[in-house]
Amino acid sequence: MSNVVGERYQITIDKKVREQLGIEPGDRAIERVEDGRLVVTFVSRPHRESLLGALRTAGGQPIADWQELKDEAWRERSREVLDGMRARR
Repeated sequence: MSNVVGERYQITIDKKVREQLGIEPGDRAIERVEDGRLVVTFVSRPHRESLLGALRTAGGQPIADWQELKDEAWRERSREVLDGMRARR
């Protein structure tokens, strides 16, 4: 199976693969690079939501603002990526 990367760097997951892996709209695609290859792991929405209550701050308090936690994680990762790009110049 082969797909073309679109102008917005998106690809379409073939129906056969989606069915084999049980991928549904709304699932989270977690990407990482291993040995020069893209590895994508899918996490279903119910599983992600079931883990929410398990997340606690260092003080043991439940995380009140999940969106803020996600936003901060994205900001931190963006900084890491940009720093890596700058270091390669």
